[in-house]
Formats: sequence, C-alpha cells, structure tokens
Amino acid sequence: MTPSVFEVLTGLEQGPVAGLMSVFAFILGSLVGSFLNVVIYRVPLGRSIVLPPSACTTCNTPLKWYYNLPVLSYFSLGGKCRYCGSSYSIRYAALEFFCGCFFYFSQQQFGFFSLAFLKTVILFSLCLCVFFIDLDHWIIPDGLNLLGVLLGLAFSFAHPLSSLPWLEGSLGMRGASLVWSVVGAVVGVGFFWSIQVVGLILVKQEAMGGGDVKFAALIGAFLGPVAAFWSFLGSFFLGAMFAVPLLLLRRGGGKDPIPFGTFMAVSAVFFQVVDYCVVMGYLDEFYSFILPMDY
Repeated sequence: MTPSVFEVLTGLEQGPVAGLMSVFAFILGSLVGSFLNVVIYRVPLGRSIVLPPSACTTCNTPLKWYYNLPVLSYFSLGGKCRYCGSSYSIRYAALEFFCGCFFYFSQQQFGFFSLAFLKTVILFSLCLCVFFIDLDHWIIPDGLNLLGVLLGLAFSFAHPLSSLPWLEGSLGMRGASLVWSVVGAVVGVGFFWSIQVVGLILVKQEAMGGGDVKFAALIGAFLGPVAAFWSFLGSFFLGAMFAVPLLLLRRGGGKDPIPFGTFMAVSAVFFQVVDYCVVMGYLDEFYSFILPMDY
C-alpha cells in the first residue's frame, strides 16, 4: 500500500531531519510571536495588522527587516530604536522567545505535520493575543473571538476527537464532533452569561464583561463542553489565586474590575494540551480522574 503524504512527512520528521524540524518549529514560533506583537499592539487601536510595515512607535521610522528579527534584533540593538534611541519593552522579545518555546514543545509532543500541532498552536496564539490585549486594555476584540469560534468549529470537523457515541451513529464521526463543538460554544456562552446576569441582579455590577462571554464561546468551540468546563473552573482558580489578594488591598471595597480574560486564556491553553495528552496516552493515569473523557 502506497503511504500517504502525511505518513511520508511524519516518517521524515521522526528520522533524519528530526533535529532540523525542532529548530524550524522554534524559528516559526518566534516569527509568529513577532506577528502577534503587531496584533496585540494594533488591533485595540483599530489599526491594520498588515500595513503600514513595522515602525518605531516613538519616531515612526519604518524598520528594516534586519532590525525586526525575532529576539535577535532586540538584543543586538540593546533594546533601543536604531534611529531615535527610544527604549523598547523587553516584553516583545520575551513573547517571541516564549512562542518559539511553545511551538517547539508542541512539535515534540504532537509532531509538526499533525493537526493536533496546528490546532494547539493556533489556540495558543489566539489566547496569547487575548491575554495581553485584555491585560493592557481590558477588552477582548470581537474579531478575535469570532475568528476563534470559526476555527474551533473547523478543527472539530477536520480533526474529530470526542463526541457522544450515539451521535456518531446518526451523524458520523465528523458530524458528531462538529455538534460537540457547537455544544461547547453554547455551554461557554451560557455559563458566563448566567454569571453576568447574576452579578447584575445581586451586586448591580457586571461580574463578567461581554468580551469574556464571547471568549468562552471560543474556548468551548475548541475544547468541547467537558474540557471547556474544566478550563473555566481552572480560570476561576487562577483568578482567585492572583486577583483576590489584590482586590482586598484596593480601595472601593474590592469592586474594581479585573482582566479575567487573561486567566481564561492561560487555563484554556493548559487544558487544550492536557486534553490532547490524555487522548494520546501520555498522561492517562495522572489526569483521567480530573478530566473524564469519552474517547
């Protein structure tokens, strides 16, 4: 039987070019991180992420390509603009390096030519944008949420993982997986919308922003309702661990809003990776008691 293109590529990745693929994954991740820096900076300002090309945010001088290399350019220029000398935040280089490391990790776990790798790094990229945009501006752009929901639904059809067995009999594996993804999005919206309504009734204040509710739909579409539910619980745990002490120290009775999308983003990526690791048998014994799945 003639092997498929995917099987050939997977065989190469596990053979003579394994080391090169790991390096390539890191480089690709750092390049994606550089692009995400642009998204994080421009989208909240309503600016195009394509044009004009990257420029210094102080003097607006366009940057030549060799001054815009991920990670390397920051340190070669001493963290300053080559033209006006203004300082750049270390966060840009750190984000690029972190993206490179995550892409490398995902390639090692799932294989570069797998849909599991593609789905994981895309969710990671979306969540990273949400993390910093919500942290900086306390908003989650509708465009990111809508794009994420559509991608989550598409992946559920192209790479089905879990659904209800009785659905597969009538809809097939892909159809059942798509329905499972839609259910996840609906559960996410319903869960956070109910919290928003309860907050308005009890304390006359929004307990959840509209962006958080829509972001929950994105997470549900990618993870499905079961893993998404655990992800939401994880986000509340993170929020309590980091935010409650800060709120208690603030004035105003601890009613100041917090960028909850940042906690949702971290938890979603964690449970996406855990979800796949359970499916692929890496962490079955350790996680099966907290992440029951019908695979």
